[in-house]
Amino acid sequence: MSRKEVYKVSNKVLWNLSALIDTPVGKSNLAKLRNSIGKPLSQSIEIWPLIFEFMPEKFLSKTGEASNEEKSIIYSLQMYAFHQQGQSSSVLCTETEKYNNIGKSLKVLRVDENKTSIDRRFNTMITSSNFDELSYNLRQIIGILKSKAPEEKVDYAKLAEDMYRFLRGYDEDVRLDWAREYYRTNYNKKGEDENE
Repeated sequence: MSRKEVYKVSNKVLWNLSALIDTPVGKSNLAKLRNSIGKPLSQSIEIWPLIFEFMPEKFLSKTGEASNEEKSIIYSLQMYAFHQQGQSSSVLCTETEKYNNIGKSLKVLRVDENKTSIDRRFNTMITSSNFDELSYNLRQIIGILKSKAPEEKVDYAKLAEDMYRFLRGYDEDVRLDWAREYYRTNYNKKGEDENE
């Protein structure tokens, strides 16, 4: 299974949801996704039409437990719905901002007075030992992003892809990718620090 396929499916669902955010149906869909956070998929029947319509057959679990593809896509959709709540404009990234991981989006929180506490939260998140712990810690930091930097956009399809990689045993790669973007200083073409 290709992680790019997870990205593609997630992106399609996210843009369909985003296109409806100002409509009663769209608001209802986002509320259903938010209400499903922390619940088993089997008890979240109200989101089934939103997610299974776009899921390829090969993503669907045959065991009764959610597949890695289902878990990562559903989690990403839930975090999008959580982040979008109360926002007047879409929190999804544009075409030019795509393929940036969550570390790049969270970097905006590293302002002087909050740097130490945000870094601590970020480090707690990326050192999570399993998917449930990572999901919980990431939701907490997305809540901070939502309140402190409401204009910041996130590539939630990329988040689904990264969560899928985490579930498939590439957790160290995901941690390093996120940390690189979160801590990296911006450099121009000459290699000089742009912040100086």
